[in-house]
Amino acid sequence: MNPTEPIYNAFIGFKAPEDFLERFERFSAVVGRNRSAVARHLLARCLSSYENDKIAIAKLRQEIL
Repeated sequence: MNPTEPIYNAFIGFKAPEDFLERFERFSAVVGRNRSAVARHLLARCLSSYENDKIAIAKLRQEIL
């Protein structure tokens, strides 16, 4: 293993409809990175944007429901 490679020690997964998976695969291909790297990047950006914003969290909670 290359010493500069990040070490990941957890697996995160979720159920998604087929159209979401196809859309995500196309997006990852356009970005030119594997799905795991794209998912980590997008989730990290989302967390950075929302985790300390109570109003944004409340809005997100409503959108998910």
